[in-house]
Order: sequence, then structure tokens, then C-alpha cells
Amino acid sequence: MTSVDWLEVRVSGPAELVSFVEVALQSQGFPGWVDEEPYEGFGYLLYLPQEPGWQERLAMLQSSFDEVKVTTGGQVRDEDWAENWKKFYHPLEVGRQLVICPSWEEFSPRPEQKVVILDPGSAFGTGYHWSTRLCLEFLEDVAPREPMLDLGTGSGILAIAAHKLGVHDILAVDNDPVAVKVARENVEINGASIRVELASKAAPEGYALVTANLIASILKEMAADLFACLAPGGLLICGGIICERKHEVIEALQSAGLVLKADKEREEWASLLLERPQ
Repeated sequence: MTSVDWLEVRVSGPAELVSFVEVALQSQGFPGWVDEEPYEGFGYLLYLPQEPGWQERLAMLQSSFDEVKVTTGGQVRDEDWAENWKKFYHPLEVGRQLVICPSWEEFSPRPEQKVVILDPGSAFGTGYHWSTRLCLEFLEDVAPREPMLDLGTGSGILAIAAHKLGVHDILAVDNDPVAVKVARENVEINGASIRVELASKAAPEGYALVTANLIASILKEMAADLFACLAPGGLLICGGIICERKHEVIEALQSAGLVLKADKEREEWASLLLERPQ
């Protein structure tokens, strides 16, 4: 693979727009960012690969917001990009049992803890974002159930966490080749037997558990497909939903035939647990 340079991009604005900006960044293919915690509002540092078309991608980002400032900084060499992330990413305890531990850190777990070793690379899903953490909390509540489908696996974090919680028959899919590569590497690091495939969706096969940490618009579009993937009595965990759009997603999924069992909210983000009736 050809090495590329990465352009530092900073996005800042008023706190009331943070949820909108995070959804926009995800929908435009930015896998993650660093919260620089300004005194007021929000400030994010992210990296844009300077591949063909990067100028148009930057222009699209800059034109996406009216009250948000988008500025560029220096370049980072490909080999230095991952090292920059390591300064911000450390072991994170989630829920009652799970610990997300970066591959370059050491962690001594308590007997009841399950450690997910993760190198997010350039794929979305570090565990730090509440859209992922809320899904992990639901996984603790319902696992083990199998077979399982992890739709839009990103770094593979949800699939690997499910494996640690006792799920052994898992298919993880993503439509991004980079995410598939990163997920497969993380699966290997954790010694998990998880199938990771390049796909935008999976054929309906009667899964007992489906996880879909996506965004509200995609969850609404895929409502019928998500229903079809589940076996009767199967559970769906979905995330990546800003709170103000939670009821839209619930309505779409209920219209497809699913029943809402529970929901969680934290810092403007929501995650849902739904069931396909018997």
C-alpha cells in the first residue's frame, strides 16, 4: 500500500452543535477524532488522508457548517499518524465487565473483567465515543446469544467484545475495505474466531443478535433489512443516534415490526435495544 500524508484538521464551534457535527463527520467517512476540550464549546482534531480528491473532501467539510470553524494545520507522515493517536488512547473500563485496552498498553484486569485489545487504526470504534459505549453496555446485558451479526463493524470492537462475553458464532461486516482490514487484525490480536467480510449488508439468516452502530438515517433506511436479519425472538442493538432523532429511528424500526425493549442516553447520544417478536 502506498504511503500517504495526513492533514491535521481542527473543527470547533458552540456546544449546542456538537451532536450535529459528530454525525456529519461520521457520515463523511471520518473514523474518529480527538477531543481537545476547549474552554467553551467543543474542539476536535482529526486527520484527513491526502489521497486523490482530498481537496474536494476538505472543501465539502468546510462548507458543511455555518457556525462551525474548520481550519487546517500541518502534515503528518503516514508512519507517524498512528503514533499521534496513542497519546490520547488509554485503557477504558466500560460497564460491569468490559475493558477496552489499546494494543500498546498493559492492563491488569480484575477476575471478572473481559479485556478487548484494540488497535483502532483508521477505523471507527475506539470505545471512547458514547455511541459505542452504550452498545457495549447493552451487549453486557444480553450476551451470549448466537449466531450474531455485527453490521458496520469498524474496528471490530462490538464483535470482539461479544466474543469475550461468550458469543462464538459471529459474522462482522463493513463496506469499507480499511475497516475490514483493521477489524481482521484486531480479531487476530484477541485470538477470536470471528468472520469479517466486506459487505454493505448481510443476507437474512435468522440471527439471534444483531449490532448496528451506524447513524440515524442509515438505521431508518435499513429498518426492514434489520428486521429480516433477525430470528423470531432475536435482539437488535443499535447506536450512533443523536437523541433528537431517537424517536424517528424507533418509529422506523417499530414500523418494520420490531419492539422496543430499552433505550440508553448519554451526552446527546442514544442506543436502542429492540426485539423481533416470536
